Amino acid sequence: MKNFDADSGQVTLRNYLDFLDAGELVRARYELTHHGEVAARGEVEQTDAGVEISGRIGMVAPTVQRILLIDATWRVDASGAISCLLEAQKAPEFPDLPRFGVRFFVDAALGHVTYRGLGPYENYADKKRASFHGTFSASVEELHEDYVTPQENGARGDCEMVQVSGADAGLNVYAVGRAFSFNASRYTTEELTRAAHNYELEESGSTVLVIDYAHNGIGSNSCGPEVLEKYRFNATSFTHEFTPV
Repeated sequence: MKNFDADSGQVTLRNYLDFLDAGELVRARYELTHHGEVAARGEVEQTDAGVEISGRIGMVAPTVQRILLIDATWRVDASGAISCLLEAQKAPEFPDLPRFGVRFFVDAALGHVTYRGLGPYENYADKKRASFHGTFSASVEELHEDYVTPQENGARGDCEMVQVSGADAGLNVYAVGRAFSFNASRYTTEELTRAAHNYELEESGSTVLVIDYAHNGIGSNSCGPEVLEKYRFNATSFTHEFTPV
């Protein structure tokens, strides 16, 4: 998972591997390329007008070449609306990315979620036949799938809008061009990685909202074939754009 935390500049991929490809061969492939150790490094510069912040970010891990190069642009218009544009280039030598998205930490009081997309159940590229398009609402807790072994869970795909809200405030995110997938959870990816059992999970104190460009399929050669080619996130050039309000 490329899960970019704009506050800390950290990217975490390791937990998603547990859910994505439990087969030792596939897992070893990601471990070899240090996907789970990636961090963002780049300079951010604000324009003279004060309405655009942009930077070129290299996603690199110890001892290996750069995995991703991202041109990131955040814009604020006269009304205060914000837009995010991420233009990414992946080194073709690396395996398919498990995930690519942006992570927000918002107030835990924003605990109600409304979205337009695939629902009402969790869904991924190769796990969505039980879902259908519509407008759905649920609490953050209801979106969590309580697997005995904590792992990536609760994604809702093909969304054009998601809103997290509370009694006095809310955050809306709108797709620009391509629909997105999202997760809303009480737990960070790091916490899902750390805990060996569901009863060990500790809440983050925030609502963790992730807006994803794409996920790899979840097919696993631990009990069958690897992810089918049509469900793989194997793009080497892609653009992720959305508007948070």
